[in-house]
Amino acid sequence: MSPRARRSWLPFLLAASLTAPSAADGTGMIGWGKTMYDPPCAFACRNVLRNCRLLCTPPAGRGRNYGSAHSPNWTPPECFTTDAAFLRTMALCIDTYCQPSAEKPSAASLDDYWASHLGVPTVGDYTWVPAVSYAEALRAARADEREAAAAGARGGNSSNSAAGSGGGGGSHARHKARQHGHSEPTSGAGGNATVLGSALPRIKARQPLNVTSFVAHEDWLKPYNGAKLFETNEVGHSNSTIGVLLVALLTPVLLSLLRFIPGLARSRTWTWINCMANHPAALGRRHREPRGGAWALGGATVPTRGQLLYIGLISFINIACVLAPYYYAFPNSTYPTRRNQDMATMGNRAGSMAMGNAGALFVFSARNSALLWLTDWHHATFLLLHRWLGYWAVALTVAHSALLLATYVEYGDYAMELARLYWQWGIVGTVAAVALLAASAPALRRAAYEVFLPLHHVLAVLFLVGYYYHIWHLYEYNWGYEIWVWFAVGVWGADKLARLARTARNRLRTAVVSAVEGSGGGGQYLRIEVDGVRVDGVVYLRFPTLSWMFWENHPFSVVSSFVDADGQAEEVEVQGEGSSSGVTVVGEKSASDNVVAEEARDPSPSGSSVARHHPRTATATTATAPRATFIVRTRNGVTAHLAARLAASSSSPDTQAPLRLPVLVEGSYRYASSGPARVRGCEALLCVAGGVGVTALLPLLREFSSSSAAAPAKGDDDDGSPPTTTTITTTARLVWGVRDGSLPAALAGQLAGLGAGGVAVETSVGARVDVRAVVRNEMAAGRGPLGVVVCGPPGMADDVRAAVAELGRSGRRAVVFVDEAFGW
Repeated sequence: MSPRARRSWLPFLLAASLTAPSAADGTGMIGWGKTMYDPPCAFACRNVLRNCRLLCTPPAGRGRNYGSAHSPNWTPPECFTTDAAFLRTMALCIDTYCQPSAEKPSAASLDDYWASHLGVPTVGDYTWVPAVSYAEALRAARADEREAAAAGARGGNSSNSAAGSGGGGGSHARHKARQHGHSEPTSGAGGNATVLGSALPRIKARQPLNVTSFVAHEDWLKPYNGAKLFETNEVGHSNSTIGVLLVALLTPVLLSLLRFIPGLARSRTWTWINCMANHPAALGRRHREPRGGAWALGGATVPTRGQLLYIGLISFINIACVLAPYYYAFPNSTYPTRRNQDMATMGNRAGSMAMGNAGALFVFSARNSALLWLTDWHHATFLLLHRWLGYWAVALTVAHSALLLATYVEYGDYAMELARLYWQWGIVGTVAAVALLAASAPALRRAAYEVFLPLHHVLAVLFLVGYYYHIWHLYEYNWGYEIWVWFAVGVWGADKLARLARTARNRLRTAVVSAVEGSGGGGQYLRIEVDGVRVDGVVYLRFPTLSWMFWENHPFSVVSSFVDADGQAEEVEVQGEGSSSGVTVVGEKSASDNVVAEEARDPSPSGSSVARHHPRTATATTATAPRATFIVRTRNGVTAHLAARLAASSSSPDTQAPLRLPVLVEGSYRYASSGPARVRGCEALLCVAGGVGVTALLPLLREFSSSSAAAPAKGDDDDGSPPTTTTITTTARLVWGVRDGSLPAALAGQLAGLGAGGVAVETSVGARVDVRAVVRNEMAAGRGPLGVVVCGPPGMADDVRAAVAELGRSGRRAVVFVDEAFGW
C-alpha cells in the first residue's frame, strides 16, 4: 500500500489516540502516517557520528542520557546543532550516500531532515535549529575537502587519506569496485560493494570528531541496513496488527450483507449450505452442552462449523503474520545474526499483534457494539469469538515476552533490561494476561459468575495498564504503539457510558418479587414486576441493595410490559420490529443462573396438553399502564439471593408476602440478530421452548402472529418456476416442554392470547419432547420458508440444531434457524 493510501486511513486509526506526537515524523503509527528513519541514508550517517565525542560533549559521567534505553547518547542536542565539525561531516556524508541510494530523497526531504533530526537521535524535533543550513554546511565541507586534497598534493600527510582512496587528485572520488565477490554480502547504495574515498581524515564511531571528516562506506552501510530493515519490519508489524483487527471486525459485517440479497431466505440451496457449513456443531452433535473428556477440564463448548471457520481464519492470519514476511539485510548495526533478528523481530510482531486481537475482543464484548446492529450475528456468538480473540491475545503476549527474553539473554543484556521500568511493567502485563486466561475458564464462569466478573475486569485493567507503561517507559508517545491502548479503552469506556445512559433513562425503580404459585416451597420460580418501565427485546437488571456485589446485572428476555386496569398482564399488538409494545421479561440469561438442567428432556408421568395449528389472525387489546414482568427460575447467584431474601421476609413458608427492592433497569436491547428480524419473510414459524426459555419466544410469536396474514410472494427460487403472485397463509406453532404445571399456570393469560391470535400451542408437562419429530413434521407441512427458533436447556437446543442441520439438507423447504441461547 502506498504512503498516500495509508495516510487516507489516518482519521480512523487516530480516533482513539489522545496524544500529539512529533510532527517531524508524521502522526499515527509507523507506516500509517508516521516514519521512523526517513531517509535511512541520512540516519545512517548520524548513527555513525552520534557517539563520537565532540568539542562540546560534556566530560564522561557529568552528562545525562539524551537517547533511549537501548540507544544511549550523552551529547546535548544544542551541541550537535552548533558544532562545525559535526555539521560539515554530516553534510558531506549525506551528499555522498543519499544521492546514489535506493531512496534518492528529494532536496526538500533532506532539508527537512536537517532541520528536525540533527539534534535528536530518532524522533524529529524542530526545537533544535542547526546553526547553518544543509547547503551551507556542505559548501564548507567541500572547501575543507579541497584544502585537504591540495595539502596532500603538495606532499602533506598522506596518512589522512582514506584507505583505498587512490591518493591524490584533490577531488572527492566515487568508485564502484568489486561488483561481485565482495567478502561480505551488502545492500545499500546501488546494491553493490562500493569503495569511496576522500582526502579528509576517516572518522569511525566513538572516536573524537573535531575536524571535518569522511565516513567510509563500510562504516555507513551497517547502520543504513539496520535502519532500513528495522523500519521495514516495523511497517510490517503495523500492517499485520491493523490487518488482523480489520479482518476480525469486518468479516461479520461483510458476511451479514448476504441477508440483503433478495430471495436468499427462500432459497433451499442457501439452506443446504447453512446446514452443511454453518449450523452443525464442529465436532459431534453438541454445541451448547459442555463436552466430556478433555473438554471437561475447563467446561468448554464446541463451536459451530460457521464459528469454527471464523476462528480458523483469525488463527491463520495470526500464525501467518507472525511467521512472515520479514526483511533481511546483512551486515547491519541492529542484529549480529539472522537467528537473533528472527527472535527479536518475531517477538516485536507478536507483541504488536496481541494488541490488534485485544482491540477486536473489546469490540466483541461490548453490549452496545455497532457490530450487533450492523450484523445478524448473535451476541452469544460474539462472546464466543471474544474468548477466542482473547486466547490469541494471551498467546501472542506470551510469545512476545518469551522471544524478547531469549533475545536479551543471548545478547547478555538481560540483567540490565530487567532493572528497567519498561521491562517490569511488561511483566505485569504478561502475568495479567496469563491470569486472565486461567480465570476465564468456562467452568469458573458458570460456577462463580459473581467472582469471575469483577476478577475479569481487574485483570483486564492490569493488562492494559501494564501494556501502557511498558510502552511509555520505553518509547513515550513517539511511535504510536499507545494508540492500541486508547482504542481498547475508548471502546470499553464508550460501552460503559452507553450502559449508564440506558440505565439512567429508566431511573431507579422498585421491583416487587413474589413466588410463582405452585412452584414449590423453595420458590423454584419467581415473579419480578417493575412498574413504570416500557422495554422490549432484552434488558439487564441490577439490584444494588440485594448483596454487597452491587455490580451484578443479568439479562432477561422481554415479553410484555403493560397491565390493564385490574393489574393483569395485557397483550398488545406489535407493529413490526422496533415497536415498544410491551414486555413480560421472563427467564434470566446470566452466566451463573441460566442453566435449566435437562428440564424438557427427563420424562415423567405428568402428562401433556396439546393445541393444534390454527390459521394466523391478528388480535389486540388495549394497554393501560407500563409494567415489566419477569419470571425466573431460582438457580444460584442473584436468583438465589432473591429467593433467600423473599423467604426471610415472610412469616411462614405457606404465605409469603411480596418483597420490594430497588432495581436499575438497563435496556432495551434489540439487535439485528433478534428472532423477529431473522424470521421476517418466513411463511411458518416453529418455536421450541424448554422451561423458562418460553419467555424469550412469547414476544416473537406475538409479533409474528400480529403481522399481515397474507403477503405477496414470488415463485420458488430453486424450482425454476416463473414468478407468480400468491396469497400466503402463515402459521405459527409453539412446542413447550416444562417440568411441572406452575409455569403454564403463571403464563396462562399469555398462552391464551397466543391461541386467540392463531398460534398453535403445545405444552408438554413432565414429558420429554421429541424435537426431531417436531422439526420433521413441520418440514413436511409446507414448502415455503420455515423459521425454527429454539430457547431452552443446552441439550434441547443442541437436539433442535442437529435436527434442523440434518433435515434441512433434504431440500424440502428453506429454513431459517435461530438459537436464542439462555446464557450470554
